[in-house]
Amino acid sequence: MSIFPLAANLAAARNPDAPRIRTEDEATSLAGGPVFLAVEELPESFETPADAEAAIPELYGTGLYELTWSEGAWRVIMRYWRPAPPAPVARTGDAASKKPLGHARTPEEARRLLGAPAELATETLPQLYADHKKLMKRWGDVVRSGLGEIVEREGRFALAITYWRPIHAPGIAAPLAPIERIELAERVAAPMRGPTPQADLDIGLFENQAPENPNVVLVTEEGDGRFRGSE
Repeated sequence: MSIFPLAANLAAARNPDAPRIRTEDEATSLAGGPVFLAVEELPESFETPADAEAAIPELYGTGLYELTWSEGAWRVIMRYWRPAPPAPVARTGDAASKKPLGHARTPEEARRLLGAPAELATETLPQLYADHKKLMKRWGDVVRSGLGEIVEREGRFALAITYWRPIHAPGIAAPLAPIERIELAERVAAPMRGPTPQADLDIGLFENQAPENPNVVLVTEEGDGRFRGSE
């Protein structure tokens, strides 16, 4: 298994003093928050593979580097652990992608938002896409930030999102966060309303009020009208 540097950017990753981490869990623990394996191209180019190896002694055998041919020259790609931006805080992956409670880099920050201990989780969203291009059009920023990963499902592609979720004992629901309690109270206090105003009870299933005169009832099928109370 390869051991990659943990750093905030490519220049820091190339520093010999950068810590070397074997697994994502170890990198996450050291960084204090989510990380991802960044893949970046070094700015310099080389005329021959030998020139690249002379400049980068670890080019072969470590898994850190990859030699590629691009735009008429040899170039080197480096891999390293990079801290991801603050991850969404939510109870489910769907909520994290649509309406998170907020964002946090550390378990302590996530706990303040959730009102409960938090852990990092990765969940695959149900929406499937025919190809990478369509998925990236919708989730490109999330994937590039390291908080999202493209996974294959049923011959198509989906987004696996990383987010903070509450830790609680099995079979016991986690307590609601303050913002969730406020939202729930507002929903309970609000009267129930349908998508359209309630029609009078004397209007039948296939009847509608005339837009120009609410006292005229139109029969949907035939278009005939009758005045309210005419029958």
